[in-house]
Amino acid sequence: MSQIVVKLGLAMALGAMLPSCFGAEILTVRTAGPVTLNYNFGLDSQPNVQPSLPVGQLAQEAVDRGSVAVRGFHEPGDYAHRNYCGAGATQVLLSAWLSKVPDIETVARQSHLNPNRGEFGADAGAAINVFLSSIVNPALGHSRYLAEHVVTLEGVKERIRRDILDADANRLFGHGVPVMVQTMTKNMPGWNHWNATHMITIFAFDFSHNNPALDTVTYAETPSPLAGYRGPDFQTISVSALWAAMQAYTVASPSDPMNVIS
Repeated sequence: MSQIVVKLGLAMALGAMLPSCFGAEILTVRTAGPVTLNYNFGLDSQPNVQPSLPVGQLAQEAVDRGSVAVRGFHEPGDYAHRNYCGAGATQVLLSAWLSKVPDIETVARQSHLNPNRGEFGADAGAAINVFLSSIVNPALGHSRYLAEHVVTLEGVKERIRRDILDADANRLFGHGVPVMVQTMTKNMPGWNHWNATHMITIFAFDFSHNNPALDTVTYAETPSPLAGYRGPDFQTISVSALWAAMQAYTVASPSDPMNVIS
């Protein structure tokens, strides 16, 4: 057996033991760019493609629906970046605000990311506010984002709705506000039941059915395929599925209770 085969086998074995976002070389290129915004994503994540909206434009097609344009990002596909999902999600969030998003290492340093465990929700929120301070603070007189421990589904929905449809943000900045949440990946699409703590950025929602099984959120995924994620850059899931993943996080990670950054 060649040394290359042995090394690949050892790398995959190590990956199975890591807490989150393990990756090696990205074998499939997934081009980053503006997401196509629409509200016809099925729960199997096969979208009916519609014309994309320019960055910063709010889409509100019906009552209790909305979105913010964002761009896609990929975490580096190596062992050293196995726990960088928080930094990747932060890049997605910042792309709604900034034409030039800081690179993932700059985001990781500002977020006090520990490569062996990732980052805490409170640190992610504080880093976001630093990156946006020159834009947000003069207009609002204070920081925009707050890391919170949200314990009800209605509380999560309220923050998603409030931020993405934020009238003040649209008036002052020309766009709504994406929301970051903490989840466990076991039952999320594209993860093949691999269970890890995971941060995602939600940028669109459809709560028009008033039914968690039918209402949806759309979010970005940043890990490489070898991190365990083998799906598209953007996913849409039911609100009930999101809430199950968030509840699982609260149980699994009591040391980091800040599960919503909005």
